[in-house]
Amino acid sequence: MAELEFAKLSGAGNDFVAVDNRTGGLDGLLTEEFIRRVCTRGLSVGADGLLELRDDPELDFSMTYYNSDGRPASMCGNGGRCITRFALHAGVVRDTDREVAFRSGAGAHRSVFVGGGAECVRLWMTPARTLFLDRTIELDDGSTWRVSLLDTGVPHAVIEVAEDGTRGLEDLEMAALAPALRHFRFSDGVCGANVDFVSVQDGAIGIRTWERGVEGETLACGTGAVASAMALHALGRTSLPARLRVRSGLELLVGMDEDGTPWLQGEARLVFVGSLREP
Repeated sequence: MAELEFAKLSGAGNDFVAVDNRTGGLDGLLTEEFIRRVCTRGLSVGADGLLELRDDPELDFSMTYYNSDGRPASMCGNGGRCITRFALHAGVVRDTDREVAFRSGAGAHRSVFVGGGAECVRLWMTPARTLFLDRTIELDDGSTWRVSLLDTGVPHAVIEVAEDGTRGLEDLEMAALAPALRHFRFSDGVCGANVDFVSVQDGAIGIRTWERGVEGETLACGTGAVASAMALHALGRTSLPARLRVRSGLELLVGMDEDGTPWLQGEARLVFVGSLREP
């Protein structure tokens, strides 16, 4: 096959492979197996997911997002911010001074570059749905959790963790705790959700996210940051805009417009560009 040009981007630690498929020439290549191989760390580029830039008849472009397991998902918040940065690199967006409009599987979005540079992007999400707040659920092992369930393009189960001085958010054994919650069948028609453990400290929200499709903890999650900030705001635990400290050590900012539209802001860095060739 011919070489496949790609870019590697990072949205506050959430990392992606991005490809330009505006011509449709990659349609036969972007299979579930191929995407899974490209996203496998240690054996290929490695990423939390793949961003496909496509033409849109009405907006600047459209985004198709694939998790690292090769399966599409309707939305990725940090992916939306990173594909805005990729569109600038690809020449679809020609300057950083105007609003960008694009479409995902969750609907239409707008984004802007912040601070005069190219590597901080604010993205307006589609309206979030709060399915329930602070409800007790019981897992098969008999353990109970207080959960808020929101859909910010994809479903998120938000769980606040108490900091008692000896154990807290940083002490969670994610691989032991998160999978049962991730696969929980909620009564509200949601069968499986991303899981966000959060803690409010020093005016900011600490967050750790276990993402479905990745089936592991990621260094950041945009839709999870929005879901967590909105849940804690609704419960009176924080104000908006809210700062969220993600696993990478960086911060995301989540706010809400007067009409209730949430937005997500943070680093969207072009890490490197390269090419792939089939062995």
